[in-house]
Amino acid sequence: MNRHRNLIFLVLIVLLSISLFGEDGHGHHFDWAGFLGKVLNSSILFGGLILIARKPLIKFLSEKSIDVKNDIEVRESDLNERLDSLKGIKDRLTKIEAEVNSMVDLAKKSGEEEKQRIEDLGKLEAERILKNTEDEIDARVEVSVRALKEKIADLSIEKFREDFSSGLDENLHKKIVEKNIEIAGDIIERT
Repeated sequence: MNRHRNLIFLVLIVLLSISLFGEDGHGHHFDWAGFLGKVLNSSILFGGLILIARKPLIKFLSEKSIDVKNDIEVRESDLNERLDSLKGIKDRLTKIEAEVNSMVDLAKKSGEEEKQRIEDLGKLEAERILKNTEDEIDARVEVSVRALKEKIADLSIEKFREDFSSGLDENLHKKIVEKNIEIAGDIIERT
């Protein structure tokens, strides 16, 4: 408080000396009564304001100080919570990344196994199709050969009939009938 008084006194002296001496170095007439009246008026005004407003001002400033302190504590607490939350999120991200890598590895392994299984099934199916195709080809060749044999037999029989009809006489006809009777008798005896 003494410092404030000394400072006020020093300011008053400086103001007094400036007003006593002009800019050009010549003295001016100074109205001491007006000056002291203004100083007294100002002292009473500021002193009264300090006396009246001191307690509410101190209360206001201390409340603001408490509010600022509480706000800082709340913000620090919030910051710590957010840092903890961020750490938790980072930990979860690390775990998720590890899980994703594990899933990717498992998917690759499963994909390779499935690829091998499909290739094996493909080979078996190709062999089955090849076998079925070969069997179908053999069956068609056999049917074609049979049809060709029947056609050849039919043509041979037709040719034989033509040749036989043209060269068949009664004696030859008799011999053929006797020979067939003989063959039929042999077949009957065997059964």
